[in-house]
Amino acid sequence: MSTNSTLKILLIEDNPGDVKLIEVFLKESSVKHELIHAANFFEGTEEINNNNIDLVLLDLTLPDSTGFKTLSTFLEKFPRIPVLVLTGINNEIVGNQAIKAGAQDFLVKGQFDGKLLGRSIRYSLQRFKTQLRLEEAARNLEISEKRNVEAQEMAHFGNWEVDIVSNEMKWTDEIYRIFGFQPGSINPTLSDYINYVHIEDRPKIEEFFQNAAKDGKLHNIEHRIIIDGRTIKHIALQAKVYHEELNNKILLVGAVQDITERKLSEQLIIEKNISSKASKIKEEALADMSFHIRTPLSSIVNLLYLLENNNANAQQSEYIDGLKTSVDDLSIMINNLLNFSVLMSDKIKLEEEEVHISDFLASIHKVMKIKADNANVELNFESKELPSKLLIDPNKVTQVFYNLIDNAIKYTPENGSIIVECSCKEAINNKAILQFSIKDNGVGMPKSKVDELVEADKLLEIYSEEKTGDQKRPLGMAIVTMLVKTMKGNININSSEGEGTSFDISIPVKIPKQLTFNEGDKPDIPLKILLVEDHFLNQIATKKVLTTWSNLVSVDIAENGLIGVEKFREHGYDIVLMDLQMPVMNGIEASTKIREKSNVPIIALTANSSKQEANKCYEAGINDYIAKPFKPQDLYAKIMNQLITVAH
Repeated sequence: MSTNSTLKILLIEDNPGDVKLIEVFLKESSVKHELIHAANFFEGTEEINNNNIDLVLLDLTLPDSTGFKTLSTFLEKFPRIPVLVLTGINNEIVGNQAIKAGAQDFLVKGQFDGKLLGRSIRYSLQRFKTQLRLEEAARNLEISEKRNVEAQEMAHFGNWEVDIVSNEMKWTDEIYRIFGFQPGSINPTLSDYINYVHIEDRPKIEEFFQNAAKDGKLHNIEHRIIIDGRTIKHIALQAKVYHEELNNKILLVGAVQDITERKLSEQLIIEKNISSKASKIKEEALADMSFHIRTPLSSIVNLLYLLENNNANAQQSEYIDGLKTSVDDLSIMINNLLNFSVLMSDKIKLEEEEVHISDFLASIHKVMKIKADNANVELNFESKELPSKLLIDPNKVTQVFYNLIDNAIKYTPENGSIIVECSCKEAINNKAILQFSIKDNGVGMPKSKVDELVEADKLLEIYSEEKTGDQKRPLGMAIVTMLVKTMKGNININSSEGEGTSFDISIPVKIPKQLTFNEGDKPDIPLKILLVEDHFLNQIATKKVLTTWSNLVSVDIAENGLIGVEKFREHGYDIVLMDLQMPVMNGIEASTKIREKSNVPIIALTANSSKQEANKCYEAGINDYIAKPFKPQDLYAKIMNQLITVAH
């Protein structure tokens, strides 16, 4: 309909006299209108296509169309335009047929005036609007019913009702499908429903229906059904009494939903939570074990450093070197044990930090050379194109080196040799590839064994199944393979029986920005350090390491975080060394409180080096952290770096 109050009325009429009469009647009708005339059906069609017509006055007898064919053709082409039929035949049957066919009203020529015409137009428009609304409602209802059926099918949900007197049930299609039937294939009864209920649930379901039939409350229950004698489904059942007044019937109505998938998901979640809880306990136990092993190791490393720099004689120096090597070897073995435990729980995580790569390789060489010498095997390290520092996970890279070299020593005969070659291929944006190979002239392996060694899961299976013979290679290689994979590296093995084996590893690494600290740098002004540490031996050793570094360094000790915060507020310090795991108040809490009052550099001393631990440190305002056991030179570098940063 046009947007303004003026109706656009199309008159399709071939008789000029009738046209003139209609024009007069429309003026008398008080209907605000614009009349458009067409002398035949074709012209009328063109006018409708070119104008926004609100109502059509249609003569059934036209030059190019006559009778009901005129009306039916019009309704077929323009079902959304109301039509009022004009006929020269005073026949009520014809008029009723026209209305039944789709016309809004009919008028007999010569028997109406302007008033009747106006009333008929208004009636036709209102009736047409009502029809449109009803049609729209019917379409929406049909769509809603279709969506309801689809929703029930998707949700495995259906409705039912049961006649309490006859026991007969009515199911929607989805209930048939839930029970394994084609919709409408059976005439179910309440007894049929109960027969499908799991025998253990049957008594409570019988009681459920009895109780639901007694009151007007909504009842809910879950139970199992058995389909085809073997498939168990979980069902959510609802029921409520309903009085049907029209037929004076008492019905029990309700709904059924197949909740089998939900039940399985809930079971999986329960099992996952149990597994997750066990895994968390295991992870916490590993972290606790790591802490209690690494902390005393840190004390030993610091004390050995002090002994080494205390004018020891030649024999004592030899003993100290042996102890340092043994400590390094012990550290590697502990990491191997912890990595294997983590490996079995699929919790391997990268914990990157800066390392002096030459010193790093030298320490590995020193530890493994003792093993090689004891086996009467020559071990040589060769390196080229190495930067001074790399950002790697030192523990994991060490484990890869350790296990591969240990494996080579084991399978290389006396007087044999092992060559370890290391290089670094730099890429763009400070990214590089650390490459190293371990070559021996030992017994070698067949190709089938080589293929087996790069499959970590298979190696673990071999390790767990083998009860006799050598198990060392599968376990060590499983650790190597998984660690290389975790570091997004590659491993290639080339071997020939009787000629030896070469393990070639490539690992993506980063080249950190060079620190401004140089070996031998020391503070040139007095430096007050607060050491917050609860371990007695670490207190002594770390303080001695710091005061030995420079006579300008003074160190105060706080036994826990609370005392550390109080001492800092009372005295103030140039730098704070903060242990993280302490009683009363831990290092994170203490650092947060210090950071509220000061921007003093804080370096965390942690026995549990991880990315998560590092993030906790940075969130608490800690500037840097160093993992125990650490080398004194690395601690000096961290301190100098912070002092230089503050100065700038």
